[in-house]
Amino acid sequence: MKQLKNVLLVLGILANSQFLISQSQEEALAQKLINPLANISALPVQHNIGIGSPVYEGASYTMSLQPMIGTEYKNFNLLHRGVLNTAYFPSISTDLGPTVGISDFNYSILYSPKKVGSIVWGAGPSISMPTATENFLGTGMWSAGASMIFVYQKEKWTFDMIFTQTISFAGDQERKNVSSLVAQTLAAYNLGKGWMINTFPTIKADWTAPNGQQWTLPVGGGINKVAFLGKLPVSFGAQYYYNAIRPDLAPKGELRFTTTIVFNK
Repeated sequence: MKQLKNVLLVLGILANSQFLISQSQEEALAQKLINPLANISALPVQHNIGIGSPVYEGASYTMSLQPMIGTEYKNFNLLHRGVLNTAYFPSISTDLGPTVGISDFNYSILYSPKKVGSIVWGAGPSISMPTATENFLGTGMWSAGASMIFVYQKEKWTFDMIFTQTISFAGDQERKNVSSLVAQTLAAYNLGKGWMINTFPTIKADWTAPNGQQWTLPVGGGINKVAFLGKLPVSFGAQYYYNAIRPDLAPKGELRFTTTIVFNK
């Protein structure tokens, strides 16, 4: 009987240790996933639902595929990032059907030196290609520019900023020129056990638009959870953003649901 108790005690200790290891893996992975310069290969998928549009009735929908591949070298890291959207917009007239298709494709490659101090940075070229299947979903122009990233992580907190500025240099001469800024600012707190609260708005500026129509500034946030589906790490999230500053034709807000599949951590 005493031997049986000892066996059960050992099994209990092993099970508890495995649980603690799993929890620590979730916390570490949650911190790594929100670091845009981490040496990681993953496929983030964003489902964005635009609500409150003054142009059409109903909600718009965009699925954004944002693959990232990190490669580590002796003195630096290279991170490849892509963004490709598929979108649905309701009809704005009884004579027209909804708009469905693929947007322009953006690709960036970022160089980041090995960590020095508390702030990590990365920079590199960015190019947007006119791959949109409908005029409404793209610019019709080739655009190029640069991306810069700054990351600060301290214990359970993470702050980072991503800036991408592109300017058109070729394309359909009947379309307007492109000069746009996309800025993503993150503030996140790790709650433990894979749970995290964060705000990660996508701020946009169209420098070719008239005054008062250039900026989109969302305000909001949400929550994320890292879990293991078998041995596959996956992050799930839900957020809401209200467009406090927006062009006249932009929606009032956005629901965002995210799924990030991690292939190499």
